[in-house]
Amino acid sequence: MKNFISYNKSIEIINQINIDNRSTQKLYISDSLGYVLAEDIIARYNSPEFETSAMDGYALRAEDLSLDSIKIIDKNPAGSIVESKVSKGTCIKTFTGSLMPEGSDTLIPIENVTVQGDSIIINEPVVKGFAVREIGENYKENEVLIKKGTLIDFAQIGVMASLNIVNVKVFAKPVIAVASTGSEILTWAIYRQTIHRLEAPTT
Repeated sequence: MKNFISYNKSIEIINQINIDNRSTQKLYISDSLGYVLAEDIIARYNSPEFETSAMDGYALRAEDLSLDSIKIIDKNPAGSIVESKVSKGTCIKTFTGSLMPEGSDTLIPIENVTVQGDSIIINEPVVKGFAVREIGENYKENEVLIKKGTLIDFAQIGVMASLNIVNVKVFAKPVIAVASTGSEILTWAIYRQTIHRLEAPTT
């Protein structure tokens, strides 16, 4: 009995075990829920990569906000690249998520203007850069978005999906085996012997 250790001492020994070479594996991100990341998730590009509009309005130069009227020269739907350029006294109607047209630095919301023919009248001016999402506003290139050692949840899967990551490196889950030792083995052996005797044919 003197060689036996207590339950609490066993747990203490287990907690002090340092495993340096944990095995890893590659999983589809859809299968990685509940695993632990074995690598940093790093942004490969800026988000957004270009200045974009944060709302519907008119892209223009901030120095033109004091003009009596500004001419609308084009329309800039989301997902398209407008070829027209904003210059003095002109603006381009721009929608949420659209790239800011070349030459513009400010977006004035549609609620702040009155449209008269092919021009806008500014009723309520805004500050320079208003409603313009800057390059890297969400995250910047080479920024660590999820650190190694993070338990993967739905939020982490969403981030990786937004980065177009298909496979992710995770730590393999440990394989646990339970070995029963002690008097219960003897009890089981006696039980099996009894069953065997009962099942044995009599002569």
